[in-house]
Amino acid sequence: MKTVNGRTGAVQLTAADVSAVAAGAAVLTTGDQTVNGAKTFAVPPSTSANPSTANQLARRGYVDSVSAAGTWSPASMGFSCWAFDPAASSAYAAQYCMNGYVYLIGVPLHTATTVKNVVFYVPGYAGGTLAATSFAGLYTGAGAKVGQTAPLNGLLDKTGGMTAILPLTTAYAAAPGNYWVALLVNGPNPSNSGPAFLRGASMGEFPGGSARMTGAFVRHGRLSTTGQTSLPPSFPPSSVIADSNAIWAALS
Repeated sequence: MKTVNGRTGAVQLTAADVSAVAAGAAVLTTGDQTVNGAKTFAVPPSTSANPSTANQLARRGYVDSVSAAGTWSPASMGFSCWAFDPAASSAYAAQYCMNGYVYLIGVPLHTATTVKNVVFYVPGYAGGTLAATSFAGLYTGAGAKVGQTAPLNGLLDKTGGMTAILPLTTAYAAAPGNYWVALLVNGPNPSNSGPAFLRGASMGEFPGGSARMTGAFVRHGRLSTTGQTSLPPSFPPSSVIADSNAIWAALS
């Protein structure tokens, strides 16, 4: 007597009898198919192809590359992120820093990246006035220091205008989020004998560059403590004071 899957007679098998997926319940690898209901993937699907139609799902890398379509983006200039487009800087005045203040410049990082440098633009500096207690650094939006440069007196020399690329002593694997680039200047007396920094427009004691909702991230600010000779390991974000130091900075 013939048997099918251990059964005899007029055998009718279901998909479950042969450990198969019922018709209409399987995801096909070829051909058109409509998939209904929410699906959870243990490993998110991925593709290396860019979308070609308006309704096609897009990979993260593609979205990041075109999110600023039609405008100059930080990536266009070789940066990971910046405080603002440097072409929008003030045409009238540069920023000089008071000795012993920790200035904070907010930069939004939208994708994970390894940060190797903090970057400023120095339109002019006669040189020789910075003390070894001058530094730049990087802080998370929670106020934790995650990077610092060597003393700036060995990094910033006489210049008539340059992009100042200041290496962190250790590269930092940064997750997306808001960060502060910190700047601490000591030595120049008067302050305008020190390096000048590219800045945004300034209007009033608290300029438009610091406009935000209550409790939101402070885009341009400083720490209230004076006389600093080193960058603190951390600070509470609530201690950041918004002011008119709309300095331009970037990460790379």
